[in-house]
Amino acid sequence: MTAAETGGSRPETDIEAAIEARLASLDSGNYRTNNELVLSMFAEYLEHQRNVTTLEDLDVLDCRRYAQWLRERVRDDENELSAASAHANGPYFTIVRAFLGWCVDDERLDANPARPNRVKKELPEHHGDHDRQFWSADARDALLAFVNERAHSALDDSTDARERAFRDRAIVTMLALTGARGAELFNDPRDEYRNGLRWNDVDLNRGVAQVFGKTRERQPIPLTDQVVECLERYRTVLDPAAEDYPVFPTRHHPSLAQAAENGLRDLGWDADAIESVLDEKTAMTLLREREISPPALSKNGARSLMKRLCESADIDIDGEYLKPHGGRRGFGSDLYAQDAELAQETLRHESIETTHESYREQNVIERRNRLEQALNE
Repeated sequence: MTAAETGGSRPETDIEAAIEARLASLDSGNYRTNNELVLSMFAEYLEHQRNVTTLEDLDVLDCRRYAQWLRERVRDDENELSAASAHANGPYFTIVRAFLGWCVDDERLDANPARPNRVKKELPEHHGDHDRQFWSADARDALLAFVNERAHSALDDSTDARERAFRDRAIVTMLALTGARGAELFNDPRDEYRNGLRWNDVDLNRGVAQVFGKTRERQPIPLTDQVVECLERYRTVLDPAAEDYPVFPTRHHPSLAQAAENGLRDLGWDADAIESVLDEKTAMTLLREREISPPALSKNGARSLMKRLCESADIDIDGEYLKPHGGRRGFGSDLYAQDAELAQETLRHESIETTHESYREQNVIERRNRLEQALNE
């Protein structure tokens, strides 16, 4: 039983207790809020990825691995963590380094394990945000038209082909018209809390879905009539076996086979019986028959799907396929041009300043067009 469970205070070397003490030492405001977000993420990473919960067990290698993890997240477009935020002078690393330095000053640590150069050199370099794709209105409309036609054409096809076409249309529609992040819709194998949107997260009557947001809290997002109609027709085609069924199940055959095998084993089937039935029927058929939920489509799977759809539709932006996170950025850009506060609320930015920063370049382009128009009148 821990000190916390017995009603006593936690040891001063407990990482969560140290974070609470650090936050208590800061004045309220944005800096404290940013510290809370970053340090909570740091503690969660240490516990789940490194099995470290105390400062006594924290060493330079743990901080080096954390720096490598930040670098991986920068490469993952959907996590919305920029190189500017994660590099050696960015807020994510400097907040962690400052926290550990405070722990040294507060005599909770003997030395700062985030200070050595071999930790910092693992962080991403920042060369400016050159790869921030926005879905243009024309590209978005063209892709939506393509998946709409594809779904309509699949009505007379097999069950599998029909489900796939309606699923793909729903994916494109959600990415294009909700502002949701890919990490909020699809499965992330590196994060146990992100297992994909489920049907019990979606309220079609109210036009609202609950997603696990960037702040690692459940957040509601609005679904417009167009999105609701698309999801309603898709759900009719899919006919999910349970409310916790993934909205966007994978079609990856090895993953489906593994899910079928695990599900049948849980139902008491032996290995020989499982092998025999998998020789006779497809994994998806078995999952449907036994009402076993398949795995959700992964973020990598969603990227691969978008590549295939864009190739089939002959649609690109500057030679690149329409990336999942580009849908959020394009949608946000359209909203920002009309109402900055609506864009902030829909995209769930912590402050209007974040929204202004995200669309500063688009705002400059708009001002240029208006300036050109004024000068030519």
